[in-house]
Amino acid sequence: MQIKLMDNYCYSLFILSIITLYHCQTYQPYITEPKLVSVIPVNSTALTVTWQFANVSIDRSDLIRIYIIFYEYYYEYNNIYASTNYTFTSTNKTITNLTKNFELVNAYYYVCFSSNSTVTNVTQYLAILNRCILTRTCLRSNKSCPGPSIVIIYSINISSNAFSISFLWPNDLPYSPISFSAQLINNGQIGTALSITQNTSYTNRPYQFTGLQSNTIYTVNTSFTYTILDRFTTNITTLAVVTSCSWRLVYPSDLLFSFSVILFLK
Repeated sequence: MQIKLMDNYCYSLFILSIITLYHCQTYQPYITEPKLVSVIPVNSTALTVTWQFANVSIDRSDLIRIYIIFYEYYYEYNNIYASTNYTFTSTNKTITNLTKNFELVNAYYYVCFSSNSTVTNVTQYLAILNRCILTRTCLRSNKSCPGPSIVIIYSINISSNAFSISFLWPNDLPYSPISFSAQLINNGQIGTALSITQNTSYTNRPYQFTGLQSNTIYTVNTSFTYTILDRFTTNITTLAVVTSCSWRLVYPSDLLFSFSVILFLK
């Protein structure tokens, strides 16, 4: 009799656990955000922004808002365009791109894309802020769209015991440079900053290393930090530099001494 009561007690606990687990489960619909696919120059004064919605089999959002802001830069000039906004429902997602026209030719644009997806009946939302891409419209001829300029880092003035690392910063870049550094991995030596020079296209920042061994491979860690819209970014690049061989003038007396030593050894 006791065994039977114990069996009934265990069975009741089992039923209770199933009921408890069932009530603890809550349904949470999936929410996804639109994805920024590309920002492509169309000609010298226009860009096309393309985005993509998640597959309907995954996304259960019933209201999606998209915000696109264009920041315009042309050397010292800059401008902010009012946000272009879209509102989509779960059954209306037909617009997936925007073409924007501007007045300046071959200017830089920092395009920021953000979204807000919601499921209203469960008060659930997902906000994605400021996915930004830097791009540039084409040249006036529209035959070439070179894209944004890049920072060039290279070695110069290589000798048997010294060399320099140069940062060529394009003057048309909308980034604000904060700091530069160059350091040898071999011995930890930090490059000495030399005088900054500038022309119409680039600002040159050289860093010098001295007291090195001839005909030796040196590995250099270079980095620079910059900002745009108060966002800090650091770029790190590693270079390999080989110092040249050591040369000196050979005098007739040195040759005579060498010849004498050879005769003596014989």
